[in-house]
Amino acid sequence: MSTGRAFAADPNAAVFSPMTLLALPFGVNGLGLANVALALGVFLWALRSLGLSRVASVGGTLVLLLSGVYQTLPFLYSPIGAAAPLPILWVAFFRMDAASGADRRRLMVLASLALGLSVFAGEPVVTAVGGVAALLLLAAGSMGTSPRARRESFIAGGAALVLAVGLAAVQILPTLAELRHSARGAMRPEHSALFWSVRPARILTLLEPRLTGDPFAERDTEYWGAGTFDAGNPYYYDLAIGLIPLLFAFAAAAKRQGRVFLALSGIGALAAMGRFLPGFTSIAGIFSIFRYPEKWWIVSTLGLAIGAATGLDQFLSAPPVDPFHRYLRRTAVVLFGLLTIILVFSLAIPDALRRGLWAMGLGAGPTTALQVSALLSPLLLSGVGTMALALLLLAAERRGRLSRPAVLGVLALLFLADGWRRVAGACPAGAPDLYTHASAPVLAVKSVLGGGRFYDDGAESPALGMRRAQEQGGFDPLRPETGVVFGIRYAAENDIDRMMPVASVEASRLISRLPWGEDKLAILRTHGVTVIRTSSPGPDPVGVVEVARFGIDRILRVESPRDEFALLPREDVQAGSPGGRYGAGSIALLERRSHRQRLRVSVGPEPGYLAVARTFDANWAVTIDGSPAHLLRTAGGLSALIVPAGRDHLVELRYRNALLFWGAILSFASALVIGSLFVVRRETHGESSL
Repeated sequence: MSTGRAFAADPNAAVFSPMTLLALPFGVNGLGLANVALALGVFLWALRSLGLSRVASVGGTLVLLLSGVYQTLPFLYSPIGAAAPLPILWVAFFRMDAASGADRRRLMVLASLALGLSVFAGEPVVTAVGGVAALLLLAAGSMGTSPRARRESFIAGGAALVLAVGLAAVQILPTLAELRHSARGAMRPEHSALFWSVRPARILTLLEPRLTGDPFAERDTEYWGAGTFDAGNPYYYDLAIGLIPLLFAFAAAAKRQGRVFLALSGIGALAAMGRFLPGFTSIAGIFSIFRYPEKWWIVSTLGLAIGAATGLDQFLSAPPVDPFHRYLRRTAVVLFGLLTIILVFSLAIPDALRRGLWAMGLGAGPTTALQVSALLSPLLLSGVGTMALALLLLAAERRGRLSRPAVLGVLALLFLADGWRRVAGACPAGAPDLYTHASAPVLAVKSVLGGGRFYDDGAESPALGMRRAQEQGGFDPLRPETGVVFGIRYAAENDIDRMMPVASVEASRLISRLPWGEDKLAILRTHGVTVIRTSSPGPDPVGVVEVARFGIDRILRVESPRDEFALLPREDVQAGSPGGRYGAGSIALLERRSHRQRLRVSVGPEPGYLAVARTFDANWAVTIDGSPAHLLRTAGGLSALIVPAGRDHLVELRYRNALLFWGAILSFASALVIGSLFVVRRETHGESSL
């Protein structure tokens, strides 16, 4: 898929994630549901480990499922895979100080496993923000304890981090090496640490997620917030968890555990603001590899869901005179008041509401005040009614007119009805047999691909990508994530991964900016492209034949492409020509495997220039007749080597990444240490609660 670069050296490929292995047997829907089930199961277990009741733990898990952030995640395999183990890490660190020596070792094992699995999911930013949150919880859990207990808990936490890094070393070490020369390592802050920063006013989506409009609307004017997002759309649609859970989460501040996780949620929301924080822009260059501040919303959502479960647990167990119930009623009054104010503006003075939303950066474009009011008024009215009913129920329960289970039952129905309204349609299904049944476009490409590569013209366009996905039932099967399963090899990296070398990314961008025509085709030929998909109506250059059509997309066969291994005359090389004439000599491909190729190359009395249609990677070692040779990087980010004059040279290219080997050794050693700690725990205390 990456034209010669190893998946294992790129965290985005998630090669070492156990969940990724399920993609082939489960398909896109199955893997999405498996990720969701894992995340929910881990979260439920974490809530129970915090000492919360079964009802409160199940309620908190439903809050997480129906949250705005988690409704965006299921089919983003890496983010949800990295986020799923974080609750275990957090609970282990939060409880570290109160645990005894043996129990502390158990928590240390759990924390190291959770963080290591998060690394393997291939979303380092999510893992990093989760790790920072865990350290904050470790500090919060040790507040008010003895210096000795605090020291021991921090030592255990540090040991867990070291073991986690060791466990994931097979992923971390090659990634760090790739990062040094990758485009991600050279990214400017405006494309990384500043991009997808959350406008502070988007915190209001906790009250009503549609304050930025309806992201699923067919008309642009009904999604007025799109123009305010860095990429024309948010990373996560909203932060909403529902009004009833929000009520319990805020009321949980009456108890220490609730305050800790609410504070953590607030820190996550603040960090997500990125460039909107004073002074952040000036230091963003230090954190440029940590892309997209909006990912901190995962921390906020998990914190709010834990807070909601904590509040629900207090509601079920605290006596009527407990301060918690006073917090609960006061919170309901505040939420009722805020929603009522916005509703009054929406009904009575919609122009003022529109101006306010636009001034806060929640709206842009030509949407009228009446359109804003028409969408928001029914939703706000529903929210006001929900809070009014909650106040009445709480008052009736306080006076003894309703039992607490009856109040909880009505509130649960309100929550589920609101959750259905917020998330219905958020995760469109893909074809169940996406990875097992080749679609018509895939078959058309395969029928003429031969030994060449495929180029998807326009794949970098979000609008075109969305249209293609919709036409194919929710997921475009010719994206690299699926096409590679059917043996389609891709060229020019037009599904750009910024772990690629800078030269390769720049070359890909240059190609993508060129309109369809002779110039683009000439460059693609040098990449060994034999099939192209384009939505351009033509005319096509000479040497291109249309073989299939799907809607406005056309599948084109390229005649006379350059072979993957080609000898070029020196004058062609010096002129930088993308192709055309081949030098004198011959090439016979003796062996071709994913990590090794062997060729028999014969050239004339002058040395030959062997061009390789593959992204340059220094880990590809070259030998000629058994002696080491030097692999060159071409101006377009591809590879080449000089073959000495003479006949029947044996040329071998082999991928050798020593960091993968040493990383695997460290991972294995760390796994042995973690396993030994677990065995010691079992022998000391019998059956482990793991």
